[in-house]
Amino acid sequence: MKKTLLAVAIPSLLVANMASAAEIYKSDEGSVDFYGQLRTELKKSEDKEVTLNAGSSRAGVAAQYTLAEGVDVFGKVEFGLQGKGDYVMKNRLHIAGVATDFGKFSFGRQWVVSDDVWGADYSYFFGGTGLRHATLSGARHDSLIKYNYEGESFWVAANYGLDQDDSNQELAELYAGTSIAGFNLHVGGGQNTAKKFKVGSDKTDPNAPKDITADLRNTYFEGTAEYSFGAALIGFTYYNAKLEDLNSADQIKENAYSLAGTYAFTDKATAYTGFEYVEQKPSGGADNEKGDGKNFYLGTVYKFNSWARIYGEYGYAKGTTTGFTNKGSDSFVGPTAVKDGESNFAIGARVYW
Repeated sequence: MKKTLLAVAIPSLLVANMASAAEIYKSDEGSVDFYGQLRTELKKSEDKEVTLNAGSSRAGVAAQYTLAEGVDVFGKVEFGLQGKGDYVMKNRLHIAGVATDFGKFSFGRQWVVSDDVWGADYSYFFGGTGLRHATLSGARHDSLIKYNYEGESFWVAANYGLDQDDSNQELAELYAGTSIAGFNLHVGGGQNTAKKFKVGSDKTDPNAPKDITADLRNTYFEGTAEYSFGAALIGFTYYNAKLEDLNSADQIKENAYSLAGTYAFTDKATAYTGFEYVEQKPSGGADNEKGDGKNFYLGTVYKFNSWARIYGEYGYAKGTTTGFTNKGSDSFVGPTAVKDGESNFAIGARVYW
């Protein structure tokens, strides 16, 4: 679940999700913290089965040291903690950088800027279909150079992902935002190119299946507005995206709209809801049929304190989508088709340190 957009637009690499971080080392020169969160989720999946798993639990170490007045160096490494499987830990983030009075520069495996700033989606499980930045990238890049600057009344964020001789996707983004009279506003966009992107599998020979790949490019632009009044928050995001096959005239143009809101009943209990609509128009001979996807979610969260919370959510989807990343569950969702409509339910809990 995202916080308000301005609060996460320039995220601190060292304190995100670290409200209860354990201090390993501290001196006049700097500090090192150990942080993490354990997640448990009970969910009715798309195939009608009920699953119980660890969600996207993770742990990490963050460090920051002062080199000179106004100049700090920092680093962060974070691992996913799996509740089952053959491995215990999987790298999620690996970042090094420098913070100055002129902004922060960070390098390595990290979330892309468009995912940092997010949009009007406050869900834990089923939202995010209207945010079209992660169709190819999955919202993360292994070789990303990121820049963040926060002024008194505005912020700017940009990044460039190195393709490493086509072993990575090439990615570039630029976003800017401000806060005016209760409104949080931001606009931006980007483009990423994926060579040999897997789009299917050839199982003609069951003993030696082959990946079907394509050279694809996703170009996207968006604008988001949030307004806070009393205990309520309402947000709207518009996304325009174009997914192209670089070796043909095939392309899919998308327009996506997300409307969502939250209401805090008490300091600890909040309800949230959202509706997302994605319109897709193929051209140039693309096999995809023209269609649209509708997505609705309704949920509530209760925060016992800074380190423990529980939440539950209902979701209803109908139509088609080409894929999206759900930030609440930290998972990439591939192309889906839900012609007759489908209801989903989930509950979860988190403990932070």
